[in-house]
Order: sequence, then structure tokens, then C-alpha cells
Amino acid sequence: MDKKILIYGMGKTGKAVKKFCENNKIKYFTFDDNIDKRNRFDKLIKNTSKIIISPGISKSNENIKFAISKKIDVISEIEFASSYIEKPLIAITGTNGKTTTCLLTYALLKDLGKKVFLGGNIGKPLISSLNKKIEYDLYLVECSSFQLQFINNKFSPFISLITNLSPNHLDHHKNLKEYYDSKYKIFSNQKRNSYFISNIKDIKRKNKFFETKKINFITSSLNESKEYIMYKKIKIHKNKLKLIGGHNFTNIVNSLEILSIFIEPNKKTLDCLYKFSPPSFRLEKISNKPHIYNDSKSTSPAATAKALDSFNEKIYLIMGGKDKNLDYMSIKKVMKRKTKKIFLYGENKFKISRYLNDINYEICIDLKSAVKNCLIQAKHKDIILFSPGTSSFDQFKSYIERGNSFNSYVRQFT
Repeated sequence: MDKKILIYGMGKTGKAVKKFCENNKIKYFTFDDNIDKRNRFDKLIKNTSKIIISPGISKSNENIKFAISKKIDVISEIEFASSYIEKPLIAITGTNGKTTTCLLTYALLKDLGKKVFLGGNIGKPLISSLNKKIEYDLYLVECSSFQLQFINNKFSPFISLITNLSPNHLDHHKNLKEYYDSKYKIFSNQKRNSYFISNIKDIKRKNKFFETKKINFITSSLNESKEYIMYKKIKIHKNKLKLIGGHNFTNIVNSLEILSIFIEPNKKTLDCLYKFSPPSFRLEKISNKPHIYNDSKSTSPAATAKALDSFNEKIYLIMGGKDKNLDYMSIKKVMKRKTKKIFLYGENKFKISRYLNDINYEICIDLKSAVKNCLIQAKHKDIILFSPGTSSFDQFKSYIERGNSFNSYVRQFT
């Protein structure tokens, strides 16, 4: 009996892999932890050549551990898809900023007249690009640590970029090293004369890989004044940008570094930058009286710190959510420096409160009561920032549902 591919997980990604296999007459099995029993996996694995795994399934999954012990290849969907792609692939990862950087890069490349597929951790699975009869010039992929941890030897971007790294997803990865190592896999198979971009200073020092493989290492650095961002010969006026905060200015520079590999940025580039709006729930302004910002996408303490540093004034902060085993001591100083008061809710509210002994805070039952109490105390000229600093899964299905709920509560109480 010929061995087949096993598609593990039948969510959006698994269904896209299944469609590709059907279109290309590739024999496959499917398995899903939420549908199938363990004994079915034991039977399927005997006739499986490799496993294509969906994001979110960790190395600690018993079936996956068993498969690896039997020397069966377990690879992510982005690795499987990339082996069928011949055009240049741009891959972006990082703890924070990867979605904004991807969307801005996409806008800049489209403005050049390039036909670009955008997918991965944002929007559509990469494999879905192969299910349509469209000729793309470039493939732009946002990569999460969940996807990258199962990269073996096929995923080889022409350009890769790491925005930044800070502790996150420690409820999924066994430790911080595993999380960082997963991120580093983005460049592990890059070929000679490809490009790697980052502003993380010690990546090159720690990884001799770049020298031995002759990969072009581009150090991205933010050169700014109070009013301008300077990139090469281009002066970018901050007050014309819809993106705010130093972290977003870094995202702009990262996108320009990618663009510069294809063309020197020019006046047309500036027009594109000024038109670009932040993605939903990423420091998105939703009200002027008071000034309210929805940063529901903030799923780590570092993301909340960056959001806080985007403002010059002291603000009201609403934060909390699922406990991901993260340390909030690292942002205590910025919380003390930047907040008038913090409203805590969610599974980890008491854990965060332990770091706030000399900071004004209030424990709330849930997000709704946090919004209500905050709006009662804030004045029209004040700034309210909703930046949870952790994931949403204690009370909401996703950061999107959480963000929409926040907007709804704001409308209800204003």
C-alpha cells in the first residue's frame, strides 16, 4: 500500500491543504483531535509518509510526539506550500509588528505594480495561493512561531525579516528558548544572496549561519527627530502619518528595507505611506471625547509597553485576559511612568496586580465593567488605552471578538 500524506487539523489551513491535494491527485488522510479518536491515528500513522500540521498544534501533542519518535516528517503548511512555489517569497515574523509590517509592505509592493499574494498567519493559508490559477510576482507571508516551529528544510524565503522578539506564547512553547528558536527558523534554509532584515543587534553575532551561507544581513535602524523619520534620502513627516508610536515608525523602516531590495523609495513611496491606515485593533483610534484607542491585538507585555510609549501624556489603561505564564515586571516602570490608573480584568488580573503595589489600579469583574468604570472616571481630554497585554481566550474567541466587544461597550457607555 502506498503511503499517504496525513493532514493534521481540519480548520481553515487543513481544508486548504486538502483541496490542494485533491487538485493535484496527492493521496492523503485527515485527522483532527476534536473529531477523531486516538486509535484512528495509530492506524493511519502506519501508512503515513509525512504529516502536514495546522498552526496551534504544539510539539507536546501526544500524537505528534509519537510520530516524531517514529521518524515521520512533521512539517507546517507553509513549508509544504513553499516547496511548490518558484517565485520569490518574503517572510515576516516577530513578537509584535508583523501584521502591520506585512500590510504596509503589501501596499508598497502593490503600488509598484507587483501582483502579490498576502497570506500565512494573516488571512489565507499560503497553500491557498496554489489552488487558484493566478500568476503572482511575489509571495508575502506572515509567519507565527506556531508555523515556524515545524519548518524542516524546504522553506527558503528570498527575504526574511524579524521585527522584534520578547517573551510570548509560553503556554504553547515549553520555554523561551523554544519560542525564540522557532522564530529563528525563518532564515534557517535561506540560500546564498538572499536577504535577512532585523534590528535585533545580537542575532548576527549568535548565528554564524549568515557568514557561512553568504546571506545579505541588513540591519534595520530607526533614524528620527521629533518631527521626521529619515530613511536614506527620504524625509517622512510624522504628522502626515496615520501610524503613531515608535514601534510603528520601526515597522515603516522595516517595510522600506524590503522595498529597497526592489527599488529605491521615492515621492510615490511617501504618498503610499501617508495613505496607509493601521490595521484594526492595533492602536486604532475609536473616539475623540475622550481619546480612546483600541489595541486589542496586544497579546504580550512588550506590546502594551510599546503602546504606552506612543503617548506623551499619562493615560488610563485597561488590560488583562488569559494567563499565558508571562512576566509583567518587565513593564512595571513604563506602566508607572505612563498611567494615571490601570483597570484590570480577566483571568490574570490578580497576577498583574502583584506588580502594581505603588501604581494606582482597580480590579474589575470583566471587560464590560472595566470600560464602564474607566469612562466614569476619565474626562473628555483624557486618553484611554485598551491594550490587554495577553491573549483573549479566557473570555473571547479571538482578539477580534475582544476588540469588537470593547468598541460595543464604549458605544454603550458614552
